[in-house]
Amino acid sequence: MADAVTERKIAAGAVVFGCVALLGAPLGLLWWLIAPRGQVTVTTGGTTVFYPLSETVFAGEGYYALMMLVAGLLTGYLAYLAQYSSTRRHGVDLRMPTLLGISAGALAGAVLAWVVGVGLDVFSASGAQSFAAPGDVVEQGLSLRSHSALLLWPFVAILQYGLFDAVSLWRGDLPTAEDARTDTVEPVHDEADNSRGPAPVER
Repeated sequence: MADAVTERKIAAGAVVFGCVALLGAPLGLLWWLIAPRGQVTVTTGGTTVFYPLSETVFAGEGYYALMMLVAGLLTGYLAYLAQYSSTRRHGVDLRMPTLLGISAGALAGAVLAWVVGVGLDVFSASGAQSFAAPGDVVEQGLSLRSHSALLLWPFVAILQYGLFDAVSLWRGDLPTAEDARTDTVEPVHDEADNSRGPAPVER
């Protein structure tokens, strides 16, 4: 029995990790599609400088940070709902495996979104700069200079998940093994008694 419980916990953590981490790919694609690009000026040495300087230089990173915040809120809430339902159905406490899975999955997803977004932009940006003459203004590719933004998704997801778990703990409605047994019990009907018809009335 203990081995079955352990296997269920490992499987739950692995599923949460995989589902959350894979969300990084579409998020990276969305970042690449909607994020604005700043403009840079090509210098004589082939390098670039941020000129003319505008807010669009930092807007791409702002879009990434906002997307990671929203992803953290949604995945934290959905992971809690999935964990609560599964724990109530099977009577196995999956809070810790789910928390570990969403923490590692959110970090992996944030890195994947960064790699996908920057990777899709690197060829077009480098190509534009290589063909530009000194003094030309070209569009900058996506980048993430502040790597601390990679922690936004896991931080918010853990915070959201922990908040709902704390509310359940405070309300005392955490699912238990007894809830699982109660949910699976079905009423038993005595067909033999029903076939006899109503009991006679004594006079």
